[in-house]
Amino acid sequence: MGKNYKLVAISAMAISVIGIFSCFYSFYGVWKGASQFNTISEVFQILFAFTTLNLSFTNRFEHSDIWNFVFYVLLFIGGLQFIRSKGKETRFVGFVFSVIFLDAIVLLLQSTFYKVFITNWENTTSKQIFYLILGYVILLGVLYLSFNILKIIKSQKEIDIIATEQKTTVTDTGKWQRFFHWIIDVTIMSLILIPCVISLGYWLMESDVFRESEGLKMFFRSRWSLYVIVLVFFFIYYPVSEILFGSTPAKFLTESRVINSKAESPNSSTIFLRTLCRNIPFDALSFFAKRGWHDSLSETYVVKEKRTGFKTNKLLWILPVLVIYLAVMYFGKRYYSEYTANREMENQMSEKIEFLESEIKNPNASQFFVVNDIDYYGNIDNYGFKIEKVEGNDISIKRITGEFLSESNFSQAKYLYLQQKDTAKTFVIRKDEFVKIFPKNRSEYYRPTITMEFFEPGIRYNIENVYNFDLPFLEAQISNATNDYNDKKATVYFTNHGASGTITNIKNTNGDIKWKTVFPVAVSNQVGSPAMIEVENFDLSGENESQIEVLDSLKRKHLYVFKNKGFQTEIIKIK
Repeated sequence: MGKNYKLVAISAMAISVIGIFSCFYSFYGVWKGASQFNTISEVFQILFAFTTLNLSFTNRFEHSDIWNFVFYVLLFIGGLQFIRSKGKETRFVGFVFSVIFLDAIVLLLQSTFYKVFITNWENTTSKQIFYLILGYVILLGVLYLSFNILKIIKSQKEIDIIATEQKTTVTDTGKWQRFFHWIIDVTIMSLILIPCVISLGYWLMESDVFRESEGLKMFFRSRWSLYVIVLVFFFIYYPVSEILFGSTPAKFLTESRVINSKAESPNSSTIFLRTLCRNIPFDALSFFAKRGWHDSLSETYVVKEKRTGFKTNKLLWILPVLVIYLAVMYFGKRYYSEYTANREMENQMSEKIEFLESEIKNPNASQFFVVNDIDYYGNIDNYGFKIEKVEGNDISIKRITGEFLSESNFSQAKYLYLQQKDTAKTFVIRKDEFVKIFPKNRSEYYRPTITMEFFEPGIRYNIENVYNFDLPFLEAQISNATNDYNDKKATVYFTNHGASGTITNIKNTNGDIKWKTVFPVAVSNQVGSPAMIEVENFDLSGENESQIEVLDSLKRKHLYVFKNKGFQTEIIKIK
């Protein structure tokens, strides 16, 4: 092949490596919990522009690169086989480049439609224009490159002709391989077309096209629009492939091609007739007879090319690998998310039980306990109690009432106590009995076995939660003022609902957030006066965990864990 050999080899390896790397980047983001890629750096945006495949069966973000990865890996393997065989083994290379070629045509049409009818150029920034033009130029370049590579591959192939003294015959492609062609080509058509239809739907909903044309609106909302799109694509996929190269992607894989009765490439009208005949019902099964209907009606044949590499049936090794990969990628993320969520819940429950145990075993006059009537027939207004004093084995408590709607919170408990502390009824409980009722595990927390009569005789309660009114109680919110997802700067607002305190230090335990402030930072409990701390390296799609050290008004040190997943935050007291 000479220079052509180097072009095919370098192109196959370069495109496959870039594609595999980009897919790994996407997989990493999805498994880290990203719901969309709004934080991709400019370097990666330019790199992703060279990954022209856009194959999928769904519109779910976590499935976006599953099939792209399959084809990039096949191209990588095909590139290695091509190099190892010194240009003889071309099936994987031809197969994937034919998919890239067809996908590039559809993406180019889709991009042109988007730029002409959808894009509002008046509101488009210069950076967005740059990436639109860059993507368009790369698409044209990939289209030209893949076309030339497929032409090079086909120019090296010859029809498998068997010559004897009596006659010369051409080797027909077997019935099962023809059935294989149909399955593979239908799969590829679906992978290319479905993302196009989904994108078109989103674009039309966001544009003013429907508002300006009621007829167009009714057309695209009917099933006829889908039929038209499928038919148009059908007459792109088969004619373009078979007119230009004599083979669809599946035929590249089995080293087959379409010919006429003279063993020559059919003309365009013959190929269009052949494509039209494919729409006859059950045509796909007709080649199990002597000849397929779209073959006989168009006077065409599908024949084998001379094999230059390994046997076609050796390609079957990839099927079990593909099945395992697809099962992991389609279902693995869900099970992994459920597993990590259960682990996180278990850890949070263990921390909560340890915290409850510590608080119950050390009762003091700053504690407020939220209780739950386990018999479900007591006074539902029994919200909890505040410990007033501890004298020997006697603990004086004040019953606080309030409507118990769902999980309690610190502000609600403190508000109820301040409203009722002067009028609340006082009870006395025994300390030795009280310290025994903490749950020892998750099961006892939800189904308590040790309870206590705090108020009315005969009605038993368990501890739902506990708050310490004399300690700082922190909550946090994160804000990105610029609304630019690529901006790594943000502000964290710390609100204190408990006693006044001072943040003396914040140390990262997971993640790369940089806290841009000078400690100490006062956290007042005054309403509307949160402590603001600027942060850098804020990743909207990432998770961060930091340890916060706080001194209360009595100079006692307390530790809290600050967690955030994007804008979602949580602060847990740990010590």
